[in-house]
Amino acid sequence: MANIEFGVYSKKIPVNLNIRFYHNKIDINAKTNIFVFDTDFKYKKIAKGKKSSRSVDITNDSVKAKTDKLKKLVYERFIEDFPKGHPITPIWLLKIINEFHERPDGENDPKFFVIPLFDQYIANQKKQINTVTGEPLAEGTITRFEYTKTHIQQVEKHLGKKIRISEVDLVFCNEFIRYHKEVSKYSNTTIYKSISQIKQVLNASVAKGVKINPELNSDKFTIKKDETIDTYLNESEIERIFNYDLSDNDRLDKVRDLFITGLWTGLRISDLKRINSFDISNNRIKIVETEKTNSFIEIPIHPQLKQIIEKREGVLPEISDQKFNLYVKELCELVGIDEVILGGLRNPETNRKEKGYYPKHKLIASHTCRRSFVSNHYGKLDDKTIMAITGHKSHSQFLDYVKTSKREHAEKLEQYWAQQEETKKTKRIQVKPKKK
Repeated sequence: MANIEFGVYSKKIPVNLNIRFYHNKIDINAKTNIFVFDTDFKYKKIAKGKKSSRSVDITNDSVKAKTDKLKKLVYERFIEDFPKGHPITPIWLLKIINEFHERPDGENDPKFFVIPLFDQYIANQKKQINTVTGEPLAEGTITRFEYTKTHIQQVEKHLGKKIRISEVDLVFCNEFIRYHKEVSKYSNTTIYKSISQIKQVLNASVAKGVKINPELNSDKFTIKKDETIDTYLNESEIERIFNYDLSDNDRLDKVRDLFITGLWTGLRISDLKRINSFDISNNRIKIVETEKTNSFIEIPIHPQLKQIIEKREGVLPEISDQKFNLYVKELCELVGIDEVILGGLRNPETNRKEKGYYPKHKLIASHTCRRSFVSNHYGKLDDKTIMAITGHKSHSQFLDYVKTSKREHAEKLEQYWAQQEETKKTKRIQVKPKKK
């Protein structure tokens, strides 16, 4: 059975009354911030007529009314929190005391708690200017911080407490990863992005005098990202799509022509959707400002794309993201892009990507265009040239787009060995035996 006692731990008057709560192995105490004089209490009697050195009975009616009210509140919170597995700690008890006195506990102070710090950081980000483009930060960038904030709040709800900045240590990191792996079912990559942003926000606050836990910057404060498994179409598959007869299907014919445009320009879907607003002349597509990076790019027109432009008299099809992603899968299935490959497919019930082996057409989407463009030109042109067309600013990000299947790697090795063997045979034939 849970018990509550009040005690006096000092001889200075007035004294801050202490509260002790104990139940089985739980034994915690805290200052009540109820101050009493020596006439307001008397020490409890213990065995053999002796008085306790600390435990007291309150004799002042007004003080007793306060302690009875506090005792009732502690019992109510315990009955509510203990069955749910919430930790019954001195912090838990202190929070109840602050609530009893209607005293703020600093939860809205960004110097102490993580969520208010995130709110402040996000508000500042909305006013920030991208130093590269000179434009306000992309809405998607800010939205990603909102996602991370939500991920922290989910862990707070699970732990039953607000996370202090000082508590963001390796223990927190482990709890954050465990919760989102087991409960949220997030991928390692999603969790990695959130952890990276937590570190970014907290480290940025140091310059403003916020103290962080040294473990935040430990090499162990992270999680390894999942291996990226992305799909691309090789030149042979693109050729099949381009030559497929769709004269009886105007809907897929339009999608096919826009898809081919993306495959031979490497444009993001955000730019592909506004293809007709660009200057398409003199065998070039000129884009003054791309949607994401605001960079100028100039793309030569591939022979397949040239035929499509002539066929459509200079006006290319336009379609929404959702329909494009839906229709290109249908198109590739019709064409027979059905090799079973390793990939990640979103489960509609869980809304999570699940790694497995799927027919290739199920894994095709708008971003396949950009990956295919990079992968089909990588090693044939220098990286700087390809990056100038795709608008990549970072070489590491550019390399993430290079996709070659395990089968194609194996085929390249087989071809290399065959060439080596052929070279050896040629040399043996050319070497004439010596005359005796």
